[in-house]
Amino acid sequence: MNSTGAASSPPRAGSGAAAERHPRKGESTRAAIIEQALSIARREGLEGLTIGALAERLDMSKSGVFAHFGSREELQLAVLKQYTARFIDVVLRPAVARPRGLPRLAALLENWLALLAEEIEAGCILIGGACEYDDRPGPLHDALVAIIEGWKAELLRAIRMAQTEGHLHPGADAHQMVFEMYGLMLMLHQDARLLRSSDGVQRARHGLARLIEAARPRTLRAQAERARRRPH
Repeated sequence: MNSTGAASSPPRAGSGAAAERHPRKGESTRAAIIEQALSIARREGLEGLTIGALAERLDMSKSGVFAHFGSREELQLAVLKQYTARFIDVVLRPAVARPRGLPRLAALLENWLALLAEEIEAGCILIGGACEYDDRPGPLHDALVAIIEGWKAELLRAIRMAQTEGHLHPGADAHQMVFEMYGLMLMLHQDARLLRSSDGVQRARHGLARLIEAARPRTLRAQAERARRRPH
């Protein structure tokens, strides 16, 4: 799961400092457009994102917005790319800085849970987009599939690393664990947004902890249990 920006072309020789300011201004405007588009897409979905609505919110002309994106689809893809970059910065990158094995896996899950808790009100583009494009072939469908598969691969890698480090049982089904982790997060989103449950985050955290505990080697589970029972 990664996100890379397109490299900008170097200024032409002799163009001067004034000309160099224009790409930066254009990039700044484009970033502001994507930021507003991201906000709209969280609430209205990617299909609810239109050039007209975006232009009105930014107090720009439609042609001014369109100049930065060749099409509505290009704008939607740019929003997905920006969301992915933020997901990496908030969830993945801090966790990778943790020690290999269970500490890193636990950080991945806790960071993901914290982000999803914030998105309960604003809306999650990945979960919403999966519903919008699950049966609609095209670039947006393919982009969403790539993002979700990439994230699942990161979870799978973290689980297998924890197995290699001896923190999880080597016979634990890593693919099944990823499936159940994702299932808990999807249930949290539905429980909190649709059913307006107030304890979804707590239940998801408990479910994730129980899933990991069940996959730990028996000796480590016994040690953890003794530590819990030991009087403080």
